[in-house]
Amino acid sequence: MLIKVIQPIDLNIFDESHLIMFEESGTPDNRNIKVLTVRSLLRGIYQRMFMTIRQPFILSLNPSLAMMGLIEGLGGFQGLLPALIQPFFGWLSDRMKRKPFIVLGSLLMEFSLILFFVSGLTSSFFFIIPAVILTASSALAMPIIDSLIAESVETSKRSGAYNKILLAATVPSIFSTIIGGILADRFGFISVFTISIIIQCIIIFIVVFFLKDGPIEKGALNFSELRSFIHRNISPSLKLRKFYLMNVIDAISVGLGPGILYGLLRLNFGFSNSQLGILASVNAVSMVLTQILISRKIMTYNVKKLLVLSNVGYLIYAGGSAVSNNFFVFVLLEIAMGIGIALWMPSHKTLLVNSVTKSERAEAMGRVRLYRGIFGFPAPFIGGVLYEQFGYPVPLWGCFILGIVTTYYIYFHIQVKENRLV
Repeated sequence: MLIKVIQPIDLNIFDESHLIMFEESGTPDNRNIKVLTVRSLLRGIYQRMFMTIRQPFILSLNPSLAMMGLIEGLGGFQGLLPALIQPFFGWLSDRMKRKPFIVLGSLLMEFSLILFFVSGLTSSFFFIIPAVILTASSALAMPIIDSLIAESVETSKRSGAYNKILLAATVPSIFSTIIGGILADRFGFISVFTISIIIQCIIIFIVVFFLKDGPIEKGALNFSELRSFIHRNISPSLKLRKFYLMNVIDAISVGLGPGILYGLLRLNFGFSNSQLGILASVNAVSMVLTQILISRKIMTYNVKKLLVLSNVGYLIYAGGSAVSNNFFVFVLLEIAMGIGIALWMPSHKTLLVNSVTKSERAEAMGRVRLYRGIFGFPAPFIGGVLYEQFGYPVPLWGCFILGIVTTYYIYFHIQVKENRLV
């Protein structure tokens, strides 16, 4: 699914009193959910805008599409670099605290945006590699935030909490992606980077002063446990192994086509930044409306069925993109993809966190990204090579075929009982 790409989110909340985090047998205090919702709201204003123009910006510095694909594969939000660091920092946060790592991720993202600004100011590709590395490093906080969400609400409300935060991240992107495209066309890419830098500063302030750490079931922090952690990453339990294999197939599928799609549309059809912004906005509208429709009842839905339905939307998107050359058709395809994303994210996260213990959540979340990154990172580069050698539709047909494989695997091999892996 593309959110698997575009990562890629999220009022009386600023209460500095001590936050008592939810334990399985206690009463939840969801003030952290409110803080994380505001964080996602602000992040949604700039991140989809930033991610929409990032590939066109990199291509404006004259690398090949294959080189851009390699950069995405190594340092995109689902690239190799974040995949390598997320399990380790997730493991650390399960044994220390969540907040310091969330703050670190926010700071790294700010430094990344500054380097993108400098690259735009100087029209130099030199700063792109370190900027992408910093962006990738900032993703260390993603599984930790997911774990903090799970610890802040009752088990039965986790899908709703994930959906709420995803909704908060998505709503502002309805408008911000179009605005970002228009700004990039009229005033240059650095106008988007400037806005992003300012908003990320506000996010850092909120996280530092209002996000609270609560008691967690800490695991051991020693060499023996580190060795066990490495072994678990090499050989996870059987039920999780199937879940991770599902993600591996999906990551390769996404990387081949949707992971570089905006670059493909820019090169093959000459879509402007404003048009790309419209596509991202339609995707966001579709996500928001779907989330609103399912938000009240998502806790009662069978997550396996939601994953299958999500992939149906993905197949429509991938197959339609392979045969279309019309902007209006791409607009319609973004609707299907938005529905797929809205179904995938909360059900995917809920299935995983319900299937592991509290002290393993961030590590397990990080391991998902580890496998997606390791096996999926060559896919954007391969997609770029396929485009340059055989033309536009070939990488998209490749991701369509793999999408069929993913759907088949979920339906026949992912066994779920009471929204837990068995």
